[in-house]
Amino acid sequence: MPGITIEFTEQELAELRAEAKEKGVAIKRLAHDILTEDVVRRRQKQRFVEGAVRFALEYKPEFEREFPQGMR
Repeated sequence: MPGITIEFTEQELAELRAEAKEKGVAIKRLAHDILTEDVVRRRQKQRFVEGAVRFALEYKPEFEREFPQGMR
């Protein structure tokens, strides 16, 4: 399986080890989960925002017809 090498300070590594121990998981599993959860969350947010923009642009002409003065 492909992998990457990440460098940590001694303090960062100590914190990761403590967190992994508290959660009862290997440090590699903890690091993997943290990285992938963050990436997935950001990508989901990006897709949501892009979809919302498409939706807003699609209905913008109808909204402007119904509310010619805008929302004031």
